[in-house]
Amino acid sequence: MPTAAISRLVLGVCLTSGFVFGPSVVFACTPFIEEHPSWSSASLRPHTTAFERCEIDEQTYHRIVSEWLRNRPASSSELSSLSLGRAVAYPWLSRTIADSALGKPDWAARISKAKPAERAKLASAVLLDPALLRRLSIAFEGTPYIVLNVSFEKVLFGRADQYSSNGKAGAVMVPFDAQLWLRLAPRN
Repeated sequence: MPTAAISRLVLGVCLTSGFVFGPSVVFACTPFIEEHPSWSSASLRPHTTAFERCEIDEQTYHRIVSEWLRNRPASSSELSSLSLGRAVAYPWLSRTIADSALGKPDWAARISKAKPAERAKLASAVLLDPALLRRLSIAFEGTPYIVLNVSFEKVLFGRADQYSSNGKAGAVMVPFDAQLWLRLAPRN
């Protein structure tokens, strides 16, 4: 076999093995905070590339946010918000939202009668729940910022038995996903 053919074969094997074995090594989820210098906001990204589906567990959320804020230079511009992106990138958060809806009095009856445009209003009581705010605020303890509130848009609904902690909750519709932002203020 000529040398050029052997070189092409070796290169082909290396490239193929890189595509087969590489993604599990090269594309490990690496959450990070992206600051927007021209704005007063930042975004928590599940991964450095948008091509991988990555999730952030609660412990990682706490670690990433608190380390970022503690290590942020004092000369940095003041922050007013942190975008979390989609709730489904945080399975614990998505489940908490669904569970909270199921815990609301008469949720099943109210959601079953609600027109699609009315569902978002019902979901706002869940997404603005002080318990959810407290849980998201834990990452900010001991940092220069506090969380004032949560804002959201594009709420998605699905079956409770698929998205809540209760796999036997049935077909009751619950919110499980939304675009989320944390509104921040300096700690005084």
